[in-house]
Amino acid sequence: MRTRHLSDELATEALGRELASQTPQGGTWLLRGELGAGKTTWTRGFVAGLGGDADDVASPTYAVLHRYGTPKGKVFHLDLYRLGENGAWTLGLEEQVAGDDFLVVEWAGSKGPWPTDWVSTLSLELEADGRLAEWTIAGDPERS
Repeated sequence: MRTRHLSDELATEALGRELASQTPQGGTWLLRGELGAGKTTWTRGFVAGLGGDADDVASPTYAVLHRYGTPKGKVFHLDLYRLGENGAWTLGLEEQVAGDDFLVVEWAGSKGPWPTDWVSTLSLELEADGRLAEWTIAGDPERS
């Protein structure tokens, strides 16, 4: 597991950009963290890291699902807070997400089925002076 202190929203977005560069086509990120921990902020950076417009990214809490186009493929941004862990599959998501699309899931448990085998996790925790990010990358030798 890797960890990093993020001092502000810019640092959170920068981590999103950095991890986008390490995510293969079809990669899935499961995001965990309380309200306001920075899940959508990280996603803005992730979309920007794929060449998309970070300004298009909004919290999917009420819409449940947003789609963003990037030069590297579509990003499906999903919020399972109200749907529960298996709620993604009640939306017919498996019929919408192509094998080379990216999936970012807020309030994710560990259950899928996710569209690909490449599934990584990111937890964000608020601290007095910013956020603590902890993540594992699928196939990473430092993964614990």
